[in-house]
Amino acid sequence: MCTAKTCFIIPPHILEALAKQGNISCKKALNDTKRILSERNEALNYLLLRTEAEKDGERFVYDSQGQYKQRVELSRTEDGEPSGDTVVNQAFETSGFVRDYFENTFGLNSINNMGMPVISNVHYGKAYNNAYWDGDEMTYGDGDGIEFKNFASAIDVVAHELTHGVTQFLANLEYEGQPGALNEHFSDVFATIVKQKYFNQSIEEADWLIGDSIVTPAFPGTAIRSLKEPGSANDFDRQPAHMDKYYNGPDDRYGVHINSGIPNRAFYLCCQEIGIEQASLIWYHTLKKLWRTSNFQDMVDIISDVTQKLASEGRVSDSAPAAVSQSFRSVGLETQLV
Repeated sequence: MCTAKTCFIIPPHILEALAKQGNISCKKALNDTKRILSERNEALNYLLLRTEAEKDGERFVYDSQGQYKQRVELSRTEDGEPSGDTVVNQAFETSGFVRDYFENTFGLNSINNMGMPVISNVHYGKAYNNAYWDGDEMTYGDGDGIEFKNFASAIDVVAHELTHGVTQFLANLEYEGQPGALNEHFSDVFATIVKQKYFNQSIEEADWLIGDSIVTPAFPGTAIRSLKEPGSANDFDRQPAHMDKYYNGPDDRYGVHINSGIPNRAFYLCCQEIGIEQASLIWYHTLKKLWRTSNFQDMVDIISDVTQKLASEGRVSDSAPAAVSQSFRSVGLETQLV
């Protein structure tokens, strides 16, 4: 979930549903999003305009010590020793893995391609049920132990949220309607790619779930979302897998988490045909060519051009254009590919 400028891993409709069932921590997390938004809006308004010298993407992990504040106590740096706090070390490791994936695979120098520091805050709030990217840093709750648990340890959660940062600087997709659904889609795509890399999984071994390791046995489902089977991850999962089930209502900022299931399913299908390495290259170069108001059709038009270009350069297989075309056709979106 992104509330205009701040992106959270747990969507509002899930927090709302759990709050209605009596989960006080989910109610507090839902209420806290408005406060965070008001504090961060002004900072992000200037973030994309400011100029800075290129840096080297160093990691900094802060301990919020149960307060609803960021950067309370610096607990680990790039050159420092491991902390005695497991959660601090987990945030340091997972954020570094995501940063290194984008650099080693695409040559991206940290989140903004200018060596932006990778800042993480752990132990945020009391039993806080969320994790979020706020425009320039990450913050993780410990979970309430009832529905959710430690967010900083989940590689897919970390990758999803940090990819919101990458998207912010590459395409700055607005967070409403189809551009917002694409924003969520690219975060889910690279979350599942990084997760498979982290666990050294093949696409056959992968579960294609987002957030399965942060939910407890009491949570009514196995994960937050599923790229393989949108709509099946939990009792509140409203994602369609095809355009004929597209959500047109005002909830969820006009369906940013809901309708992202449609391109998510297309990505899953494409990976089954050409593998995750080729698909990741296609999706990354597509993201670079999108703009703030890009909709689904814009995306499939761009992905057509990108795939054809990469195939002509020998960077993806000759079968990739047909695989991409069929994958999107299977979810009700027509590309220009033949």
